[in-house]
Amino acid sequence: MRPPFIALALFGITAPVSAGDVAVTLEGVKDPEGALVVCLWDRDAKFPNCEKGEPVKRIVLPATAKTATFEGVSDGTYAVSAFHDANGNGKLDTNFIGMPKEAVAMSNNPRLMGPPRFKPALFEVAGQTAITLRFQGM
Repeated sequence: MRPPFIALALFGITAPVSAGDVAVTLEGVKDPEGALVVCLWDRDAKFPNCEKGEPVKRIVLPATAKTATFEGVSDGTYAVSAFHDANGNGKLDTNFIGMPKEAVAMSNNPRLMGPPRFKPALFEVAGQTAITLRFQGM
């Protein structure tokens, strides 16, 4: 009789995990061809490389899309990266020194002077959250 009572007592003292949607407004896409790849991150492993990294969620949309919505995101600290896959090959194309040949965007819209960093792109999610990404480059 005690184990169910203990389980109920423990269940009653755990904090519920809240989840909401993260709505991302996409601005500055100049070319309607191709696709937009938008990724949600909770750690910096390979950030912002959506193909080689491990984003929490990944959304692929037409290049004409104005919003992306990540549904059911638990409260916490996250970053969003995106790129305009103009040629539809599924990856961010770069030149011989690794600079993007396609437009890119990060949460908080940091000015990109070198490889994007995870910390400047972090933002808090608490329930319903809305952010805006501004694409830079091409």
